[in-house]
Amino acid sequence: MPWKIFPLVPSEMVIEMGRMTYLRNHGKAPWLPCPFFIVKGDEETFMVDTSGSARVMSKLRVEPVRDLMSFEEALARVDLKPEDISLVVLTHLMYDHCANAKLLPNARFVIQKKELEYAESPHPLFAGAYQPHLFGGLNFEVIEGDHQLMPGIDIIHSPGHSPGCQSVAVKTSAGTAVITGFCCVMDNFEPESGSAWVSQRLPEVIPPGIHTDMLQAYESALRVKNLADIIIPMHDPIMAGKEKIPEGG
Repeated sequence: MPWKIFPLVPSEMVIEMGRMTYLRNHGKAPWLPCPFFIVKGDEETFMVDTSGSARVMSKLRVEPVRDLMSFEEALARVDLKPEDISLVVLTHLMYDHCANAKLLPNARFVIQKKELEYAESPHPLFAGAYQPHLFGGLNFEVIEGDHQLMPGIDIIHSPGHSPGCQSVAVKTSAGTAVITGFCCVMDNFEPESGSAWVSQRLPEVIPPGIHTDMLQAYESALRVKNLADIIIPMHDPIMAGKEKIPEGG
């Protein structure tokens, strides 16, 4: 039976949209979800990212954060408890993607080598996004580059948002669904005019506004767009309304 993906949203935060879409949508600051994902197959279940609570994340940012439910309540929606989770793919180590990691006592955490190295010594501009107390001492499984996690599940190294950002490609009944990993919304994959420049050539994707390498981020977003039958953008508002991906699967 193909894999199914269950988006779960324990919290959401106000995010200035220029952080999501490079040189676009500045001045808009909606509430956007901070999800994690449970991926279920016939015999295996694993998690992608962990989200975080308002109590933790509100100390790390100026914009508001609010809880929608507890981490435990979110897991209970798919009949799981924290101790049931044995495998987590961390797309990257910015705080909103790993802040609940230490609530999972039995988990090992798959991370890119470049991401772990960068998180331990980030550029000063990114130091606030990487909080060692949230990921230090985790049981890491360190990988390098693209990696088959298990049949039907591929990890795609998608750098640019951060040096070791990774996406997760999942074979479903409706085709390949890709959890982007990098922070984005659907607008990143459906670009319209409205950048700081006037151009006759519309880009195929828009990289995240937050990035360590903008050109790398563009190529990673384009790779995901070309690979995916279903794009799952990390912070798009549609995540809050999705119970299962694919919906009919």
